[in-house]
Amino acid sequence: MSTHKIYPKKLMFMRNRFFQMIAAIGLVYIMSQFFRTANGVIAKDLTLEFKLSADSLGVLTGAFFLSFAIVQIPIGVLFDRFGPRIVMPVILLFAILGSLFFGFAENFSSLIVARLMMGVGVAPILMGALFLFGRWVSAEEYSTWMGRMIAIGGVGALLSASPLAFIADSYGWRYAFIGTAIITAVGGLFIWICVRDYPPNLSDKNFYKLVHQGSKETLWQNICGIKDLAKIKNLWQILAMAFVSYPVTITILGLWGAPWLIDIYGITRVEAGNILLLMAIALIISSVLIGPVEKKLNNRKWLVISCSCGIGMSLCILAILPKPPLGFAIGILIFIGFASAYNIIIAGHGRSLFPDQLAGRGMSLIGIALMGGPFIMQSLTGLIISSFEGDNSIMLSGEPYRAAFGFLAVCIIIASIFYSRIPDARPSEGFGRTKIN
Repeated sequence: MSTHKIYPKKLMFMRNRFFQMIAAIGLVYIMSQFFRTANGVIAKDLTLEFKLSADSLGVLTGAFFLSFAIVQIPIGVLFDRFGPRIVMPVILLFAILGSLFFGFAENFSSLIVARLMMGVGVAPILMGALFLFGRWVSAEEYSTWMGRMIAIGGVGALLSASPLAFIADSYGWRYAFIGTAIITAVGGLFIWICVRDYPPNLSDKNFYKLVHQGSKETLWQNICGIKDLAKIKNLWQILAMAFVSYPVTITILGLWGAPWLIDIYGITRVEAGNILLLMAIALIISSVLIGPVEKKLNNRKWLVISCSCGIGMSLCILAILPKPPLGFAIGILIFIGFASAYNIIIAGHGRSLFPDQLAGRGMSLIGIALMGGPFIMQSLTGLIISSFEGDNSIMLSGEPYRAAFGFLAVCIIIASIFYSRIPDARPSEGFGRTKIN
């Protein structure tokens, strides 16, 4: 966990502290994942209650990701300046209030504001975990721990499937968001109590001597350092791949998957939620496995390309076939979920490009692509589907959804070609090897 020599008692303390941090951040990350994907199951409720069109629903769902992405660079600056322990619980207040506002929303505008607040509030959580992993674990273990954190967060995706459908049918969807506000508040308190910005054997002062070869940067130097990111070679290819990797998956899992299943196959909301539950479980399993696979293969690039091309071909199948057998469609969704953990490897590839002093800002830039992409993807697919609205027979034929799946397939294939042009960054080579002139 640390490369410095320490005594057994201190090592045990470090391990206990580390796992406490994982538990605290993981609880809030579960809520973050719930917020991301919840609209898929309650899409019909929102559409009927607030009289939303498909493009309005896409914008509403994507608003979370828009605000999430916009604040990534400021959060990266704050991480590099103040550390995740302070930044995460303070900003999390927005998510708590946003969840409450969503539960009590009376019109479309208040829904948008609530989604924007939720996005801002949970924006530091995953990036904060990745930032801390860069200090607490080795480069070879980085993707493994990132995968474990993604898997923990996947519980939120599970909760937003059939459990949310059950709550919505039994009590109403609003009660779910009041409950998540309370859980998020508890998680924020645990983060404040449990998280530490550095391992016990590495102080604030010593850390900055280690990574900066000097004293801690001022806030102005933190801000000015953002421009140094533009000097990093191959960064744009990483950002392009990140922009479609997670966004494509969350557009299906968190927005159009349930309406597609309900409209095309005539199944109930709970049944659609159960299918998406299987997709989310597949994503959780692969999130745990992909880190060790990356370490075993000592390869990032071709693992990413294999997964992205598999998803691209799966989407092509859904775009071409008018109504595949339900069992086959379920298999395709499960495969997409299982292959989608490659965004973890993309983040590790991106981290390998950043020198240590730019780690927070650099990973926040990756976060902009990962979380800004869903806003674009969900909004554009909403426009595509909305262009078919007005003719119920066309909607039930699945043609609008096929057009959306085709669009997603084209995006992921183009990004894969662009990404394939850069060299691999092997896990065994470590992090922070890039030099800024």
